[in-house]
Amino acid sequence: MDNFQFKVEPFSEDVTGHLSWGVLGNQLLRVANLSASKHDFGFSNVAESHYAWVLSRLIIEVGDMPQTGADYSINTWVSRVYRQFTDRLFSLTNAAGEPFGYAHSIWALIDLETRQPADIEHMADSAIAKAAEPYTIPISSVSRVKVAQTEPVRILKAAYGDLDINGHVNSIRYLQATLDTLYDCFAAALNYERHRVRRVEISYSKELYFGDNLFFYAQQEDELTYAVEIKTDQNVVATKVKVFFEPVCK
Repeated sequence: MDNFQFKVEPFSEDVTGHLSWGVLGNQLLRVANLSASKHDFGFSNVAESHYAWVLSRLIIEVGDMPQTGADYSINTWVSRVYRQFTDRLFSLTNAAGEPFGYAHSIWALIDLETRQPADIEHMADSAIAKAAEPYTIPISSVSRVKVAQTEPVRILKAAYGDLDINGHVNSIRYLQATLDTLYDCFAAALNYERHRVRRVEISYSKELYFGDNLFFYAQQEDELTYAVEIKTDQNVVATKVKVFFEPVCK
């Protein structure tokens, strides 16, 4: 298990003064690579053999986000390697070492020449399998997302600021755009002063690029749960997101 320490710096918070979900999401992906690199299977390591890591799913569940100036840690480890996938888990702890959240990510290793997934489980001398640790986290797996709405509630065009170093729409940008969409389109039911995000589930299935249109189809499942499908011009689902809110206690 690898530990990385952070502080909620000014401008990394959201409007409520807590660590923003976008910053936290990008930090999780950052420490995932730092940890993998420490064990010789980070992005640059696998690129030497013409492979690349692709994020398939991400679940983040938190209680109270740390506020401006607070210290916190992200602990991460690979928990399982199976077929073409590997599970990387995270625990989030405050300055006192008490957990305030957890995350579960699933990654696929892609052969850059064939664009097909590699069989990680049976790779010879796999540093990934050797680094696996049997620790678990107390959050449930991803749930089903099926949106019945036939008209998009929002349409965005992928712009320069949405892109990562590979030229794809950044994985966490989908989350940020989803939260913007929900707080805007469901303003009668949701308000950031009265409702905070407790859990997000994201399933990625198609990469999008500069200039691509993102069509957001959203529906309210119950009082505090919302499902979103982000589709392409061809009506193909690129990403599915489920967001669970909870009332803010004051």
